[in-house]
Amino acid sequence: MIEIEVKYQACLLSNSLCRNINDNFNSISFEIYKSGDIRVKIILEEKTEVEDEYIYDMIAEFEASQQTDCVKTVEIEVGINNLPLKHLVYRKR
Repeated sequence: MIEIEVKYQACLLSNSLCRNINDNFNSISFEIYKSGDIRVKIILEEKTEVEDEYIYDMIAEFEASQQTDCVKTVEIEVGINNLPLKHLVYRKR
């Protein structure tokens, strides 16, 4: 059952990336806690106002697609040495 939930959340988060990502995004990942809450981690090369707007829109679309208020934490890190969370949705090559 958990695998289905991971795939479902990965699809929802992937859908929220449309029109909300640029070349400064290195990776986007998430993990689901046992409580069902979701933690999203975004790793950027650099952060500007443009990325702030993209992240706000992306998370708003992702949260709007949820049946409950389960997106509890959004982490934003800058740098190439940061590691993504367990479930990777996007990684820049």
